[in-house]
Amino acid sequence: MRIHVRIPCGIMDHAVVERLEEEVGKAVGSPSAQRFFEGMAWPIPIAFSGAIAAMRFEQGDVLYRDPRGYETLEGQIPEGLSAIQVILPKRSARAAPSESDGDRRQSNWQSEVTVELVDLARGQTETRVLTQAKLAMAIFRGDDDWLDPDREEPAMPRSARALQQQLDQTLTSFDARQAARRGCRFIFAVDLANDASRTKAAGVEESLRATGALERIELSAELAGVVDAQTYHPTAVVRCLVMPNRTTEEVLPILRDRLYGGASVRSGESDQSDDSDSPEGVETTPDRFSVGRHGILQAIPAEPAAIRPESSRS
Repeated sequence: MRIHVRIPCGIMDHAVVERLEEEVGKAVGSPSAQRFFEGMAWPIPIAFSGAIAAMRFEQGDVLYRDPRGYETLEGQIPEGLSAIQVILPKRSARAAPSESDGDRRQSNWQSEVTVELVDLARGQTETRVLTQAKLAMAIFRGDDDWLDPDREEPAMPRSARALQQQLDQTLTSFDARQAARRGCRFIFAVDLANDASRTKAAGVEESLRATGALERIELSAELAGVVDAQTYHPTAVVRCLVMPNRTTEEVLPILRDRLYGGASVRSGESDQSDDSDSPEGVETTPDRFSVGRHGILQAIPAEPAAIRPESSRS
């Protein structure tokens, strides 16, 4: 995201923010997009989704510790208002990587970034050379010690793809939160900073909502009960779409139409390399579509924490 800075305050160009927030809002499928990502200690606007997904901040990016920094400030600057302005690397054609671009994210995570730590009220700045990893951890966790160039480098957070492999740990967390007690549900992981992941999630919800009532529940890895939740990226969440009074057999064709790339798959190939352990009633055989590759589709448990056999682990 391109940030325009008005010296000396470094206030963000609001037209840029509003335009990008509108674009992200359309991708999310929400009538009005939330302004900041949840799960981060610093208030990071969703317009920074490209930087967060690529794990690369660039020249001109300005991050504020207080959400008031992103507003038009008139008169005296609030006491204690501070910011981080990125000086290097130079701006490039930054694009959010796909879910398979782990190597590129790892390279960005380890790369160097020059920042200015800005005390807006006092008009003071300090330049530091860090890694993108330390800058990210500082805004993710709110720990200023990560801005120390000599601190040990952090491990890269685990992705939504890794979170997808732990969906079976999240089932009981949704039992207590969903309103419906009869029907079925589809549980899957979403990276809120990744365009492809958000678009896929929005498409699934749109298709299911068009055919009946739907309840959406979204939890962080921690609230979803995933082991070692703090090791996952803060924009990786678990989403549960609850469909009251519908069966998995009714919902499966809708998911297949939205998720299955059958038209582009050559004859004899499968959506999943091995579906031998696919539970009866959830997988299909004509086109070998496997819902388990995308998430968990299951009937709502009759009793809390009593997961029925047809649950499908991704």
